[in-house]
Amino acid sequence: MNYLSFDIGTTGCKCQLFSEDASILYYEFIEYDFKLIENENYVNVDAIWHHLTAMLERVAKKHDISSICISSLGESFVLLDKDDNILFYPMLYTDPRGEDEAQIIKNKIGEDRAFFITGVVPHSMYSLSKLLWIKNNRPDLFAKADKIMLTCDYFGYLLTGKRVIDYSLAARTGAFDIEKMQFSNEILHELGILSDMFSVPMRAGSIVAPIKPEIIRDYKIKGSPVLVLGSHDQVCAALGAGVLEVGDSVDGMGTVECITTLFSSKPTDATMGKQGYPCVPYAVEGTYCTYILNYSCGSTVNWMRKKIMHGYSGDKSNFFDYIEEQMDEGPTGILTLPYFGGASTPYQNLGAKGAIINLTTQTSDCNLYKSLLEGTAFEMRLNAQTVEKYGVKINNAVATGGGANSKKWLQIKADIQNLKIKTLRSSEGGLCGCAMLQAVALKQFNNLSQAKEAFVWYDKEFVPINEERLAYEKYYEKYKKIYKAIKEFY
Repeated sequence: MNYLSFDIGTTGCKCQLFSEDASILYYEFIEYDFKLIENENYVNVDAIWHHLTAMLERVAKKHDISSICISSLGESFVLLDKDDNILFYPMLYTDPRGEDEAQIIKNKIGEDRAFFITGVVPHSMYSLSKLLWIKNNRPDLFAKADKIMLTCDYFGYLLTGKRVIDYSLAARTGAFDIEKMQFSNEILHELGILSDMFSVPMRAGSIVAPIKPEIIRDYKIKGSPVLVLGSHDQVCAALGAGVLEVGDSVDGMGTVECITTLFSSKPTDATMGKQGYPCVPYAVEGTYCTYILNYSCGSTVNWMRKKIMHGYSGDKSNFFDYIEEQMDEGPTGILTLPYFGGASTPYQNLGAKGAIINLTTQTSDCNLYKSLLEGTAFEMRLNAQTVEKYGVKINNAVATGGGANSKKWLQIKADIQNLKIKTLRSSEGGLCGCAMLQAVALKQFNNLSQAKEAFVWYDKEFVPINEERLAYEKYYEKYKKIYKAIKEFY
């Protein structure tokens, strides 16, 4: 059996074909632009479908395909009429439309009540706020609306004709009851929205349906592949990192940083949601996950590399070889608050700014750079300490994304966060997670734990060095005080 995984992002789509022994038979990555409509950017679902089917056809020319599974971005949705014509393209989650509607939802439902039902506090990023914006501002379109689908269930619908969404992605709408595992009639009724406009919720890894005969014919696919229900990209990435037990986590170190970690009980304190930590049903029954975010990770490193150092690399072949080789051992003593793109969890302050403290005329470029790495690690330790109040504990982490290629950075994180950190053979954890879901759905394995043994291949491991860990303690105590001390200057 061969398992085809797609990972659909805002501006790029990846596909990877796995054999049942976890060998990678095919890989491709395609980029595309936003769809510009009346000077507003939207997710270009037309371009995505074109590229997805083109990749599907190229894979089918070389290999058999037993099943397909899709990982995708969350929140953004497409609105269709009863004839499946697109009425409204997916708004980006960063689009400010929906801010007033989020406040309306807070006033009608209440923040605490919304969190206990849906696992999130109303916010403009979630589908419900943006759908309410369409209802209030484009009533002509809303009157014609028949279907609301997020990216994953939309392309699943095009492939099979069945409208199915997994629990984790459904939770990104802000309208899903995470205990009853269904869209909340209670909330939607108060807002004048019909729950049957949404797709049918099922757990990730369920078999949705066979791929349409016309898709098989048009793209020359051999055999009769089925669609296996995928999930939110963060969930699939966690699966592909082997995150299956409470306390396991994956640390996605990309442009932004996101730690996804598992816990077992619904929170009883709505402050968790108000600090930006969602409660999301996970792909493993009986568990939930939350997302810990730092808006500045790789973006801060790139700022240093491009804007400050202008790509300088001395006599080395690249910037990173130069800058990391020259870093001193031990803490720099420089405290960097990494809010270069605003503060996410736990402060939720988009107006926050970065700060660098304790510079002297002896500060080198290399130690200034190292302080950025230390700052991101301090920030994630602060978050880990915060979520412990809600019964969420991070026991270990698997690092993915571009930052996971830096051995020095991962050792700094292990020392500051007092965590054992592993890396993977491949940074494409989401595609591997989709393959695991398919391997279980098609009965190659009985459960995800068995699939993990075959598909999740770890590479390096970083453990805290006790001397370094202790040396960082006094700096962490100072770091925790910086935001509150300087926030009045933003």
